[in-house]
Amino acid sequence: MESFATYLLKSALWLTGFALVYLLFLRNERFFMLKRVYLISGLVVSIVFPLIAVRYQVDIPAPQIDLTPVAGPAISTPDQQSTPDKSTDFLLILMVLYISGVLFLAYRILRHAGSIVKIIRKENVTNDKYIKLIRSRHFPVSFSFFNYVFINPVIEAGEVKEIMNHEIVHVKQKHWFDLVLAEFLRIIQWINPFMWMYTEFIKVNHEYLADEAALQRTESPANYRAALINQMMASPVFSLTNSFNYSLSKKRFEMMKKIVTSPYRKMKVILILPVCAVIIYAFAVPEYNYVTNTVNKSSEIIVPDVVKGIVKGLVINEENKPLAGANIVITGSYTGVTTDNSGKFTISDVPENSFLVVSFAGYKTQFIKAVSDSEMSIKLLKDPDYKEPALIRREFPGGTGEKPLIIIDGVISDKSMPDIDVQTVESMTVLRDTQAIEKYGDRGKNGVIIITTKKKSTEAQANKEPEPFVVVEEMPMFPGGDGALLKFISDNAKYPEDAKAQNITGRVIVRFCVDTNGDATQISVLKGVHPLLDAEAYRVVSLLKGFEPGRQGGKAVPVWYMVPVSFGIDPSAAQAQTKPPAPSAATGQPPAGQYQLQKSASGTEAYLMAEEMPQYPGGDVELLNFIASNTGYPQEAKSAGIQGRVIVRFIVTSEGNVRDIEVLKGVDPLLDAEAKRVVSQLIGWKPGILGGKPVNVFYMVPITFTLK
Repeated sequence: MESFATYLLKSALWLTGFALVYLLFLRNERFFMLKRVYLISGLVVSIVFPLIAVRYQVDIPAPQIDLTPVAGPAISTPDQQSTPDKSTDFLLILMVLYISGVLFLAYRILRHAGSIVKIIRKENVTNDKYIKLIRSRHFPVSFSFFNYVFINPVIEAGEVKEIMNHEIVHVKQKHWFDLVLAEFLRIIQWINPFMWMYTEFIKVNHEYLADEAALQRTESPANYRAALINQMMASPVFSLTNSFNYSLSKKRFEMMKKIVTSPYRKMKVILILPVCAVIIYAFAVPEYNYVTNTVNKSSEIIVPDVVKGIVKGLVINEENKPLAGANIVITGSYTGVTTDNSGKFTISDVPENSFLVVSFAGYKTQFIKAVSDSEMSIKLLKDPDYKEPALIRREFPGGTGEKPLIIIDGVISDKSMPDIDVQTVESMTVLRDTQAIEKYGDRGKNGVIIITTKKKSTEAQANKEPEPFVVVEEMPMFPGGDGALLKFISDNAKYPEDAKAQNITGRVIVRFCVDTNGDATQISVLKGVHPLLDAEAYRVVSLLKGFEPGRQGGKAVPVWYMVPVSFGIDPSAAQAQTKPPAPSAATGQPPAGQYQLQKSASGTEAYLMAEEMPQYPGGDVELLNFIASNTGYPQEAKSAGIQGRVIVRFIVTSEGNVRDIEVLKGVDPLLDAEAKRVVSQLIGWKPGILGGKPVNVFYMVPITFTLK
């Protein structure tokens, strides 16, 4: 319903634009045929163009993992509770009114058309070269209906001739096509007043066209005008007809005069172009492209000119007292500083339009745009949910806490955090409390900071794990299953305050690799909503640990995985996806466009992943119920004691059908054949969506055979 409402709004705006240009600039012009082309174009554009999505790319820095030291800040409290929508009843009333109007107008047109058809069947029809003439007393006014012309038999022969000269133009130029298209659109857009005006523009222009041609054929223009006046008192018939006396006014007679005008006046029709440009721009959809700046020392790098500046500021609390040791980090980089004892900080070489992440233990994190032309004043608010760590204390200049154990590239270091150059850091892991003590004993009682430098990371590339798999025999499993995974994300996601203030909502799709240790690595935002929400989704996924790793051939292997992180979405809608989406296609590094095609054994191309994955009617629960209810255990397999799980992969086509079924992991030919038979019966899928269009997508299901 929401998609249709959006389409209706776009369609109404397109038609309103055409109507306003016609009303202001073209209405009184005499190039009637060009005006007809313009009016028909407006109808077609308002139907077709709302279906076309225009997209433009926006490059923004990729979100980074927060590298705040041991006693990092707590993030703001999530907005987990949804507020009931008080406008639901009002929207329902509007929807009922709209549908009622559509049904009423459709019924009225069908009833009128039906009455004319009945008369056509009853009366005698005289066939002419172009028209079919009906002399009927049922209608006082003469009119044309498709290729039928109705004339009252009481009208004299001379007047009939003038009427025929007029109505034959309507038939030959097929004016009925314009009327049918306009009436169809008026039914859909009946709430748009400009649609009613637009239909009148079309009908009046039809009469101007017919008058122009009829005056060229008549023997006496005076007789033609007299025939019009004689029909003045008769009322028009129906909306799908061209009545001879329609819009019979002084202006219509004025338009019959032959006045020579400049051909350049026809150029007025191009005034619609800037209107089109404005509407296209208004509905253009941004696509965020996350740019990560990498350094390759073995090749020459051309660095574009970037405006950089020095950012100075003061960090204070709610009592306007300075906060010493607050962390300030530039998003998209590892550059950061801490405030001095007076709460002040200075950061050099800050790129233009950068954002700062300002954090302090016990306070809510601020995400704020950097300002270089004046000193910034940043106020942090206390976090009521913050709990001081039992063992770990802050280690910043001026702090009083115990020094944590620092391990750099696997070696215990005597350095303190202020002595470490953040530019050399590739990644940082913080262990707290019992976790640190269990791994490092008494040395970890004050916490452990594990740092991997960029140099060490580069050396480790030769020994890195194999390229992650897309599909394996045993997929990774979060402790407690998919429901526990989504609950963990929901419990730990913190709704950014700035995003709530701007009413930014949506679902961020994050892709990551579950490595052989069961940790989430190689995290990236696959489908973003806004930098604020994307950065928070990235942070939450970085907390995921303890997966049962995927296995291939009995060995633990890295596997791609994908999860949605929802912000401010109605819980009832979020429950529709109770299982994380299928794993993303990948070959080690994210491919261009993020979506890969693969061919099946028969050569059919399908995507390994889509923006919206295929869905069986009723969801995964109904899919598994159907498989359980329709799977038969082969008698020979029972007798031989054969049991196990068969993993079947197939393509859900863009039409929602199943094809190219194959067994990824078989047990026995008997069980494999039965599994393929059951999958072949799966019909009625909602196809996968990519770029707003249905596409072929691979899908995988397990079918378990167990002897009782």
